[in-house]
Amino acid sequence: MTPIAGHFSDRMGRQRIIVSSMAMTMVVLLGMAFAGRSSLFVILVAFLGFFLFAVRSVLQAWLLDSTPPSQGGTAIDILFGSQALGAAIGPVTGGVLTDHYGINVVFCFVAGTIVIANLFVFFTPTPDRRSAV
Repeated sequence: MTPIAGHFSDRMGRQRIIVSSMAMTMVVLLGMAFAGRSSLFVILVAFLGFFLFAVRSVLQAWLLDSTPPSQGGTAIDILFGSQALGAAIGPVTGGVLTDHYGINVVFCFVAGTIVIANLFVFFTPTPDRRSAV
């Protein structure tokens, strides 16, 4: 899915692809919360991978479009560092939420964080690529 997302981001704009992909990720996560132990859950996991991982390369491209060329490496390092921090904190947070409230709350919590992140993306100004070249 990543090459397809990259192609569409080149044609339609990076922000548009990121917003739509994150919105679909949220919908799939909410579906997973209500699917329970059904075969639908397995199908939704596959769709989650399509939308969740397809956006990563588009996000990196958008970051590099938005960053002055002399600071691209620093920007990517901050992105990767924040992703690593989230990957370290996320499982602990999910475990605590599961222990106290159940696994469905974790899916809803992650969907909520994606909604918040998507709002940030939606309201972020789109860089003018012509002036950067």
